[in-house]
Amino acid sequence: MTSFLLALGVLAGVSLTWPLIGAEAAAAAPPAAQARADLCTTAEWQADFRACVLKLKQVSKAEIDCLKPPVPSAPDSGLAGWFASRPDSSKLPGPKGIYSDYGYGGYSFNTYNVEGGCASTILHPDYKFTTTVANGELMIATAVVGASNALRERAWDPRSMWDWADPLVEKATKAVYQKVFSVFGIVTLCVVGLYLLWRSRQSDMSNAMTTAGWALLVMVAVTALAAWPVKSANIADGTLITSLGVVHDALGPASKDIPTDKCVLPNPDACVDKRPPAVRASDTATESMLYRNWLRGVLGSADSETAKKYGRALYDAKSLSWGEAESVRSNPTTRDVVIGAKQQQWMTVAEQIKSEDPEAYEFLTGTRDMDRIGSGFIAVLAAVLFAMFDLTASVLVLLGFLIFRWAVIAAPILGTIGLLRPASAGLRRLANAVVAAVFNIAIFGTGAAIYLFAVDLIMSTPTLPGWLQVVLVWLCGVVGWLLLRPYRRITQLGGKDSSEAVSSAGSWHRRFFRDMRTAARLDVAEPGGTAEPVGGRRRSPTAEQTRLRPEARREDPAPVPTAAAESRRADAARPDGRERPDEAPAKEGSGRSRPVAPQPRRRQPATWTEPDVPDENPAFVVYRPGSTDRAPDRTGPRVRSEAR
Repeated sequence: MTSFLLALGVLAGVSLTWPLIGAEAAAAAPPAAQARADLCTTAEWQADFRACVLKLKQVSKAEIDCLKPPVPSAPDSGLAGWFASRPDSSKLPGPKGIYSDYGYGGYSFNTYNVEGGCASTILHPDYKFTTTVANGELMIATAVVGASNALRERAWDPRSMWDWADPLVEKATKAVYQKVFSVFGIVTLCVVGLYLLWRSRQSDMSNAMTTAGWALLVMVAVTALAAWPVKSANIADGTLITSLGVVHDALGPASKDIPTDKCVLPNPDACVDKRPPAVRASDTATESMLYRNWLRGVLGSADSETAKKYGRALYDAKSLSWGEAESVRSNPTTRDVVIGAKQQQWMTVAEQIKSEDPEAYEFLTGTRDMDRIGSGFIAVLAAVLFAMFDLTASVLVLLGFLIFRWAVIAAPILGTIGLLRPASAGLRRLANAVVAAVFNIAIFGTGAAIYLFAVDLIMSTPTLPGWLQVVLVWLCGVVGWLLLRPYRRITQLGGKDSSEAVSSAGSWHRRFFRDMRTAARLDVAEPGGTAEPVGGRRRSPTAEQTRLRPEARREDPAPVPTAAAESRRADAARPDGRERPDEAPAKEGSGRSRPVAPQPRRRQPATWTEPDVPDENPAFVVYRPGSTDRAPDRTGPRVRSEAR
């Protein structure tokens, strides 16, 4: 009996003390998990955050319904997803940026674990409203940056932009050449022949050869463009792409190649940055303008230790990468598994932030709602100031490449009339537009590379505060705008002077019909460029204008401003003592002078040219052939007594 009672007491004591031992072991578990989490430093979190997340205490999936973690979004979702496309470099091994991996997914705010548990949406509607306003601001900023990145990538690689236009260029050019140039070009060549026959009576061999050579040059050039339309455009593209590629590699955002001595990856090829300059610029702009401002709204700061350690893990939990999105779309059955793993990662990291940085956790839950609105406003402001110059430069580069293709199509049309040199104003204007497009591509391609290099340096300088970085980015864009003058460059693409295009913007139809009338008259577009014959046109008389009153004129006759008149200057006084300089006989040239292009008539102010009294005796100038001495200059004019 005694042994039985002792055994019963031991069992009772063990049953009472064992839960306490288990409780002590359970209480000792969080410090162990915390110790494992402390093994990952900030550098390790930035290098491989997924391995560090596995060391944290995992939150149960049963809490997803009440904590309401965000559902990850696709890289091409939202308004910015309209401009998003996966870069080819993201499929290759090597260093990548946030934009290369995730596109524009995840840039939004959400509430998380607000007081009230599962009823938090009902008890705190103000948090939802302010978060919605901040999300609208982030949506605008993401769309602006997305448009800037998309246009830049296409402008710096026109082959991916204009491949669809190659069939259009080929079919349209050949059709115009066969239906227009081959038919009406023969008529124009006949007109050129008649024109040369008509010019032959002028005995002007130089102008005749110039007209014939011009017609031959236009015919050969148009035929070559019609034979190889796509190749002609691609040659121009390749030449400019090669030159711009050298500039972008030298001045664009720097690559992030890992040195060979520091590369610890098993594949050395993964240490080489394979991103083109345009994608590197997109990574820089997305991280600077969107990701950092998103961190300010989620964790309160983009430069704090908490943001550096857990920011990338939170962003990964809130967005799908390009590879994950493609796998989910190809196999929809894995969608729930992928989304569940992302939500559990968000809750696990959030619990760690709650224990380490309670202030950052308040931003994470959404209770600091007004600060989120401020972060969204800063994102919009930074995106707009950044995209002002970047978008303009990309548009001008794309416009230049588009002009190449339209010039190839329009060359047979304008060349049909442009075979005749006096009517080649339209063809010359097309050539001027192509030359202006070449200069625009070179100038703005280089300017955009320098601007993005400056933005990369400004945003990667940690000593500069955030507001100063935004101001410096804006000032760099303003300087580029003032120096390159994009609006004047656009107006020069029309082949005319930019100031004339601006001043006559509302009279385009009058200028069009004026050019048509000029071409119909077989006249030059701009007088003075060529010495074309004027035929039987009458030259307008040249009248000397004087403001001297008849009473105050000199006794001596006024010299005639011609060489013939200077040779026959009179060295004797008038026999009758009267002066009539307007009656000096003007000897007409016996030889044929070179015709001058007609000048438009202008109304001259009315002046006195002769006295209003009748002439009694005419005065004559005696010509002495043997006289070579000039008449001595008199010290002063003799003035009539009536005019003293």
